[in-house]
Amino acid sequence: MEKIAVLVDSCCDLPKEYLGKPGIYELPMQIAYHDRTYLDRVEISAEEVYKNLPVEIPKTSLPSGESIQETLDKIAADGYDHIVSISVSSSLSGTFNFLKVFLDEDDRFTSAYFDTKQVAVAAGLIAVGAKNMIDDGKEFADVTAKVAEMITNTVVYFCIPTLEYLRAGGRISAAAAAVGGILKLAPIITCKVDGSYTIAAKARGMKKGQKMLLNLAQNFLGDDKNYLLAVGHGADEPGGQKMFDILHDNGIKGQQEFLGQVGPALGVHTGPGLIGIGIVKI
Repeated sequence: MEKIAVLVDSCCDLPKEYLGKPGIYELPMQIAYHDRTYLDRVEISAEEVYKNLPVEIPKTSLPSGESIQETLDKIAADGYDHIVSISVSSSLSGTFNFLKVFLDEDDRFTSAYFDTKQVAVAAGLIAVGAKNMIDDGKEFADVTAKVAEMITNTVVYFCIPTLEYLRAGGRISAAAAAVGGILKLAPIITCKVDGSYTIAAKARGMKKGQKMLLNLAQNFLGDDKNYLLAVGHGADEPGGQKMFDILHDNGIKGQQEFLGQVGPALGVHTGPGLIGIGIVKI
């Protein structure tokens, strides 16, 4: 009988309800300051990253080869012989391509690896869908086929109060950030088909941004009732809960729903105050 593990990186923002489940393994990204490098979520929290942003904006990097090898050894020791690997967009991180090398060379497992072309809660929801199928006793081939399908039916949108951190991380130009700051624009970021960031819309402030997130969700879902839903926030749980209230008041309720803090690795680039939604049609 197949014993299937799910492997994610910490940029997938897998809901905490799933992180503790047997058969789920998370690879920590690295958060590098001038004097020390921390393991994402293991040695540093998003709140700590936000608190230190006025002093230093750290760099982020993919999981180390050592941590990947240690994790694969643990998966084998725990008795798993199949791996479904789910990674943050390869357009935003080298994790997918780096991890693929390790999986291809490890003959202890039958592996399927996926570039979600997504980030944060959207990538995490794809892993949730995979784990649900595994727990329902589905075979590896069925799980991997469904993951590939879910990737084509997923969106993420997040609204951020300032462009400053995206500018500092080289994600947008200084001129665009300056104009956004003057106009008090709260951009709504999404992932394009190739997995890179693009601005889907610009709102005058976060309140209007949340209404625009609702409209984007409605447009994506249409009449579909079969989906997973997650709201992520940047140290703003009340704002995240309010986003859920707006969605629910307008008839958007997922078969499973999750509210969580976005991880440190994403928080470095977006700063505090982010409100985001991820949806996966199942």
